[in-house]
Amino acid sequence: MNKGVIFDLDGTLLHTVPDITDNVNKMLVKYGYPQVSESDVARFVGNGAGKLVERCIGIPLTAEELKERLAYYNKIYTECGSPKTALFDGIGEVLKGLKERGYKIAILTNKPQPTTDRVYCNYLSEYNFDMVVGSSDKVKCKPDKTATMEILHELDVAPENAYFVGDGETDTITSINAGTKGIAVLWGYRNQSDLEKAGATTFAKTPLELLSLIK
Repeated sequence: MNKGVIFDLDGTLLHTVPDITDNVNKMLVKYGYPQVSESDVARFVGNGAGKLVERCIGIPLTAEELKERLAYYNKIYTECGSPKTALFDGIGEVLKGLKERGYKIAILTNKPQPTTDRVYCNYLSEYNFDMVVGSSDKVKCKPDKTATMEILHELDVAPENAYFVGDGETDTITSINAGTKGIAVLWGYRNQSDLEKAGATTFAKTPLELLSLIK
């Protein structure tokens, strides 16, 4: 049986908030809402694009209004090429090191699958992830454990032989729900106190620390 590591995407592998903010603000301007800051967006990400759009708009919407605004945001974000996105320092070395040690590596994100695929192709394809899973009609968002368990099954990795690495409360809760070893990272968009409240007990302050925490 294999060993594996499942990574969150935004705030864990990639610093994506600048591009997310640019495209959220384009959506907000189009529909007549006040713009938001990068710090606002950093607080709002983690629970999927729908929740992000709702939180950035900040007032109640009908289902049709949310659907329209979300579709526009997803379209322009997917098509923008993410020019301001970047790998966090050391992530490339970590991914190469894990591959050399025989780990299966996967991404599980609440970002929609089309946007996930585009960002992955632009910034992460050279690292040859074994699976890349975003949200869709067929994939329940974290912290639901279903997608995690399906990834582990596909890669032939038992939960006790798997690590779940992420910067958000949803990642910590997903790891607990799935029975994997959770590592909460502190270079992303949440602080240690928030992650501890969600149940995190193991922390990495820098990407390179992952290579010593993942045995």
